This record gives sequence, structure tokens and C-alpha cells, in this order.
Amino acid sequence: MSRNLRLEPAGLVLRVHPAFVSRRRLMSIQRVRRLVSEHGLTVPVAVSRNGLTVFRCADRWAELEPYIPHDELADTWSSHAWMFRAMGRLHRCLASLGVAVPRPPTSIFAAPSTLSKWLPTTEAAVDDDREAREIARSLRRVVSRLRRHWVSPAQLPAQLVHGDVKLANFGSAPAGETVYLDFGFVALRPRIHDLAFSFTHSVLMLNERTAADPCLFPWDRARQLVKDYEIATGRPLTPRERGALAPYTAAARIYHAAYAGFGNDPGEWLHNNLAAIRLSSWLLEHPEALSA
Repeated sequence: MSRNLRLEPAGLVLRVHPAFVSRRRLMSIQRVRRLVSEHGLTVPVAVSRNGLTVFRCADRWAELEPYIPHDELADTWSSHAWMFRAMGRLHRCLASLGVAVPRPPTSIFAAPSTLSKWLPTTEAAVDDDREAREIARSLRRVVSRLRRHWVSPAQLPAQLVHGDVKLANFGSAPAGETVYLDFGFVALRPRIHDLAFSFTHSVLMLNERTAADPCLFPWDRARQLVKDYEIATGRPLTPRERGALAPYTAAARIYHAAYAGFGNDPGEWLHNNLAAIRLSSWLLEHPEALSA
């Protein structure tokens, strides 16, 4: 959510953060990135400007970091398997850090209780749009089912997680190492939060037919992604984590749909997220797709 400007020939990136991001949180995230780098992973570490690593840019906080050459891999099975292994290595590192990071002021994930609070606003916003109204009704059924299957975060192993694991944020450097980028959503959460968020990208990006019928996705290959992660992190998922993976993935995917009523065009936003609602509904009916 920051505005990033590559500065040449200095070889730096200027990151200007939203007004609601505090200096305290940025300083904590900088410490996380520095410790991750000291553990041998490749991550941009903030550089000093006039003796400061966080400084004002107009009315917002900003920072400078070195630009690390990298490529964004295409959406292929091998790329996503590589990403899940990279996530495992990062989680193994993050689990060892004793850094207290302030809660992020915004997120791209919400629990069923929050989704339920948003729904009335979204339903009211599309009340005069018959098709959007039907989508909102199906969304309410999904959220209701999600609440019945939800596992409290307090019951799951928690640690610092990246919060936004996708190929755009895990680059491949020329020498082959992973470049870990954009730690803006770092938070103390159940570690399956990152797996769930990543699955929402993998499932819909790797098979276009999934948008119409989730059962057409090769779920055995999705389960292999979990195994790739477990091998890299060195800590297999617990039985409770396996049971929670499907509902957490379902919750991650319907976040934007439930929030549609707060946007400029809630009807269009619901239509754009119809595939996500179908996927979440199917996962709640077939949780074994990810946990078997």
C-alpha cells in the first residue's frame, strides 16, 4: 500500500507509506527486516538519510532501501512450489525473532465476526441490483457456514508472518536466491494465515476453470504445496492447523466481497469476486481438499 519510487543512479527505492502507518510500526518492521537479513535471507534493509531510517515526506512517513535486482516469476506450478518453499524458509526465520510489532492498521483478512458486521452495509448497497443482491445472499450463506467451521486464532500456533505472500513480493534474484519484499502486513498471527492467503492466489491463477467450478482444480497438487512448505520450514502442520486451513483460506478469499458495500461500485465489486465466493463455499464443503 506504500508508494514506491526507484531512484537511479543511486540504486535506491523511496517508500512513502500511507498516512495511517505509524513511525513505531515502521521502526519495528525495519528491525524485523534487519534480523531476517542477519539470518542470511535476502531482504532490503533500510538505509539512513541524515542519520534517520524513517523520515517525513510531506505529511507521511517514508524510508529508503537499496534496490535489489530481481524478477517476478510467472504463474506456473513450479513457481508456486518455489514460493511455498520460500515461505517456509521465511517462517522458520520469523519464528525465531522476538520482535514486538504493533498491530497493522489495516489488513487484507478478516475473521467471520468482522465479515458478518460488514455484510449488512454491502447488502443494503446492492438492494436495487437483482444479480448483485443474489451474490450478496450467497455470500451471507458462506459467512454463516464459515462461522460454524472457524477455529479461533488462540488455538493455533502463532508467530510473525509476512501477511502478503505472493509472487509479486517474493522475487528471484539473478543468482537464484529469493528476494523477500514488502513487509507492510507483517503481524503476529497463526502461521497458516500466510498459507491461506497464498492459496487464494494459487488456486485461481493456476487453473482458469476453477473460477467456474472449484472441483476442477487439481487439489492433490495443492496439497503438495503444503508439503513443500512443511519441508522448508521444518515444522509440519499440527492436526488442528490442517483442520483450520480450509476455513482460513475461505475467509481470506471473501474479504473483498464482504467489504464491497464500502466501495464506489459495490455491485461490480461483488460480480468481480463471484469466483472467490464460489471457491470459499466449495472449500467449506470439501475441507479435505487442503487437509487430506
